[in-house]
Amino acid sequence: MTVTRKLRSAPDVPVPSPELVTLDGVTINVIGIGNEIMADDAVGLAILRELEADPIQGVNFIYGGTSGMEILPMVQDADYLLVLDGLKQGQPGDVAVLVGDQIPRLLQQQLSPHQVGLLDLLSAARLTGQEPDNVAVVGITARDVEFRTSLSEEISAAIPEAVQRARQLLKEWTSEATQHQPK
Repeated sequence: MTVTRKLRSAPDVPVPSPELVTLDGVTINVIGIGNEIMADDAVGLAILRELEADPIQGVNFIYGGTSGMEILPMVQDADYLLVLDGLKQGQPGDVAVLVGDQIPRLLQQQLSPHQVGLLDLLSAARLTGQEPDNVAVVGITARDVEFRTSLSEEISAAIPEAVQRARQLLKEWTSEATQHQPK
């Protein structure tokens, strides 16, 4: 039986991992990263909100905000992990989907200085022997990371494409999950 429940806590307060739902014993976590008051740094959270508006059964939606190592349990518990975030590479408004080995070479730097990098989280999960089997990032290249509560125009315009690409990846994963052996 599959139970779907959106997970969302107050900003910067991660939801404990025991509350995560599974799809046939497989955990699919989507973590939105960013800072709501730093302009385009909030793009991962904007993508997360759009995905949550029409949830996919068996997928956990987690507000990562500006959390660092606090979200490590959600990374460790995932069989499939999708991170939504702003990127530095490319032109502002470019949508990128990074999968597996593509992630380290394109995420060497954090978008903003407050972030613990995704690579740090994945390395910590690997050191504990609890890294996800499948990892992807869907992101949009940011224009401005400054004190402002709105996204740049080209970033806002790119959100539907990012949502569509994330949704496609999640549909592939949920299909695989029904045939996958959980950790």
